[in-house]
Amino acid sequence: MRFLPSVAVSVAGTLVLGATAVTVVGPGAGDSYAASDVALPIAHFAHLVVDAPHGHLYISGGAGTDGILVTDLDGGDPTTISGEPGATGLALSADGSVLYAALPGEDAIAAISTADLTESARYGTGAGTRPDSLAVAGGTLWFGYGAAGAGGIGSVDVAGAVHLGRDPGGWAAAPTLATTPVPSGALAAAVQTGDTSAVVTYAAEGGALTRRAAKSLPVPDLSDLAVTADGQHLAIPSFHGGVANRYRTSDLAVDGQFATAVYGRAVAVAPDGTMAGGDRALTTFPETGEGRYTEYYYARELNSAAHGVAWAPDESRVYGVAVDGSGGTPTLHISRDPETAPVMLYGGPTTPLAPGETYSFAVSPDSPLALGAGESVLPGTVRVTRYDDADPDGVPVPDPTATPARPPVDFFGTYQVSGTAPRTGTLGFRVDYSGGGHYGPATRTFDVPVAKYAPTMTLTGPDTAGRAAPLTVTGRLGWPHAHVDTGAVHVVRTDPAHPSGYSLGTVPVAADGTFALHDTPQTGGTNTYSFSYDGGSSYLPVTAARTVQVSRATPALTVATDAKSYRSGATVKVTAHLGTTYNSRSLTLYAQPAGKPRTVLKSGGADAHGNLVASYKITRNTVFTAAFAGDYRYAPRTVTTGATLTPTVRTKLQNALGTTRIGSTAYQVFYKSEVTMGFELQVTPRQSGGCASVYVEHYSSGAWHQAASQKCVGLYSDGWYGYSRALKLFTSNDRYRVHGLYAPPAGGAQTGGAQSGWTYFTVRPGTVK
Repeated sequence: MRFLPSVAVSVAGTLVLGATAVTVVGPGAGDSYAASDVALPIAHFAHLVVDAPHGHLYISGGAGTDGILVTDLDGGDPTTISGEPGATGLALSADGSVLYAALPGEDAIAAISTADLTESARYGTGAGTRPDSLAVAGGTLWFGYGAAGAGGIGSVDVAGAVHLGRDPGGWAAAPTLATTPVPSGALAAAVQTGDTSAVVTYAAEGGALTRRAAKSLPVPDLSDLAVTADGQHLAIPSFHGGVANRYRTSDLAVDGQFATAVYGRAVAVAPDGTMAGGDRALTTFPETGEGRYTEYYYARELNSAAHGVAWAPDESRVYGVAVDGSGGTPTLHISRDPETAPVMLYGGPTTPLAPGETYSFAVSPDSPLALGAGESVLPGTVRVTRYDDADPDGVPVPDPTATPARPPVDFFGTYQVSGTAPRTGTLGFRVDYSGGGHYGPATRTFDVPVAKYAPTMTLTGPDTAGRAAPLTVTGRLGWPHAHVDTGAVHVVRTDPAHPSGYSLGTVPVAADGTFALHDTPQTGGTNTYSFSYDGGSSYLPVTAARTVQVSRATPALTVATDAKSYRSGATVKVTAHLGTTYNSRSLTLYAQPAGKPRTVLKSGGADAHGNLVASYKITRNTVFTAAFAGDYRYAPRTVTTGATLTPTVRTKLQNALGTTRIGSTAYQVFYKSEVTMGFELQVTPRQSGGCASVYVEHYSSGAWHQAASQKCVGLYSDGWYGYSRALKLFTSNDRYRVHGLYAPPAGGAQTGGAQSGWTYFTVRPGTVK
């Protein structure tokens, strides 16, 4: 796991050094001391064994290879032990004199002298046994053998005799074996069985196996396992179910946690109990506690190979082999000093210092390895050196104050340094951590800018205020740390009466940076208070402004037309009337015809009666606006009124063959032989939308009654609409009348509605005489 950097809290007079760039040196720096990766001259990888006394790495390649690759301890000077076709599992004898190699394709195990790298014996295991995984435990060489569906554990005794079926239980395939990193009688075996893995632990003694525990564990992708140095626990890696569980060898129950989860395809244990695991990275970590030592990430296309992690016996190195997605391009990585965790020193100036300012900063160590039980600070010492123009070679800062770790705020403690910035010149620091225990040394250097800078300025005040009423605007100058008391705050007010600004003098600044302005504005409208801090001798100027809307009285203002409805082309008289104001009588009249932009009709001062009058030729519905821009004591105001254009609706009857009078009313005469009566309606001016309606009434029983209608139909493109009705539907010699109505569109109407007068007619039987 990885621990977050400690948090340094800023208080008044403190310069906090945040998590900026970190310089790390020494063996704790991870990749900075790692050797370059070595491409191995084999097509595939199967197993890795470290033989430090003879200075060799033994690397097998599995099926398709003819020998075992041998390199020096740096992965160089490669040679091959030939004649070992398809070698897979490897193991060293307890005294390191013999390298054992499983040859599944040969149904045999080879014994190779580590002194001269020649095969000294070969043990046949029986046809079809296909030995694979090897382990030396209790003075005996054990091997897992078999294929899918049937497997077992065999042994080779000191006389070279091969024995199969040493475990009476059945195995679903050749089991993978593991034992402690130093000779012991602890042995473990495992085989994947679907989504779980069958695991068995043994005591190996006198050439016999005694089962200690057997259990199915939740490992869906078994590729390796390891027994801890004391033989008390198992570590089983997994890409898909990696956990930190320690499985007790006595009963395979979970017994606590490793320091970090065991991910990937490979795991190995050092003689002192330190763990190493391989997935996308090669990671080392203590058996218990929290965190890790080192972590090295392979190239993006590589992942750790199964059985691809091994320790040097003196724990000075850990070796990892990674392969690509197809299992090819085996690559060797060597992590040196793998039991030392890197240390990062977090800190650095987040703000500049002004000349003569005091400072206080905290250096916060961080590491991927947690402190041990009972530890409150990192072991080792921290030395801080200050550099400035007076001491260009540096002077030690005496006794930086160490603060113990306070999880979860910080995990490793902090080191506090205080002082005063020089009046001129530069300022820098170097922080050196000596390292100690499992933590590597580290160094952090940084320069602190010393120069005039602008503090912050914040203002608080009302958004609105009454004219001629007192108001207060307060402010605060802010510094990120202790500051020098210097400089003054100047105030300028800008209002409608003083558009270029009016000085209100200076306001005193308290020791905590606060100040206040008291004012009684006499001019309404927008009053802006601009505050300017001149910076004095140590800081740059800074400004801020606060705007207050000062109330103004609402003036009396009306706008009216001489009528509400007009015919097209009529002249509208528009009158704006302004009541009492203070220092402005300026008005503007606007006209906005329906569907058109607003235009200025007239601007000017109100006359002695408070009026501004204009004329306007109306051609469509129009909105008239009167606007007063406001003055020092009266607020701006706008009022509107509307005038409607009444269209002309013309109508006529078609093809009447005569006229007659009934009483005082003229009637047009139709004869039923004409078949239809036609009625035409025209609306001017025409506009898009709107509709026409026609109503026919019949006079009977002394009153008019609706006889027929056609409602809300669209006009033709020329503004006409024609209506017709069969004459046979009318009663002969009775009286009728007809008229038309126009309704404008619901939205965007350019005129009002209108209707025509009544046209009277009668229908005679037969034909005209």
